[in-house]
Amino acid sequence: MEDDDDIRELIGLYLQRESLEPVPFASPVAFLTWLGKQKDPPDLVILDLMLPELAGADVIKALRRQPAYDAMPILVCSAKATETDVVLTLGLGADTYIRKPFNPHELVAQVVAMLRRADARRSAPSQHVFAAGQLAVDTARHVVTVAGSPVELTPSEYRILAMLVERKGTVVSREELLRAVGETDAVERVIDVHVTNIRHKLGAAARLLHTSRSFGYYVDEDQ
Repeated sequence: MEDDDDIRELIGLYLQRESLEPVPFASPVAFLTWLGKQKDPPDLVILDLMLPELAGADVIKALRRQPAYDAMPILVCSAKATETDVVLTLGLGADTYIRKPFNPHELVAQVVAMLRRADARRSAPSQHVFAAGQLAVDTARHVVTVAGSPVELTPSEYRILAMLVERKGTVVSREELLRAVGETDAVERVIDVHVTNIRHKLGAAARLLHTSRSFGYYVDEDQ
């Protein structure tokens, strides 16, 4: 979703070269109207923040409020490039942030990587259910539950929590968590934002998620 005609056309051209089928929109209202008529959600959304009619941040909020789109990968491509912009946007539920001006090859590589990860999650063979207290992560179905009740997480939040629960009792660095979510060029503060959101969604089970100051995070049910 990009209101600049030249940028929208450029992104579409590079995506088509990768045999992808972009559906371009200049208007967020038109996009949300179109989305509501689709049987299945798109594989990924590319979103500018400064849009007519409705801000990109409001589009993210609208998508993440609906279970059908809660896990849909969102890549933000914006000229709003401060660390605060990035952190706040990821905190709303975006998965990756690319700053304008951008290298089209970098954007396409990020899109392909995000689609590959999403496809791998859907086709992953059956694995163990990892648990800590009442918190359980089913890595085969990519489902997180607390006391049997499902918890809705964004793809990045899921990958962070899954890694922490699988490695229960071991501190995982912010750098490693950034690699896990595919945000190697982001500031480490991004992980703190994701973890804050995870804690909020876990409710009482948030006590299982601990901070190792100046290093990273870990899950431990014995503290």
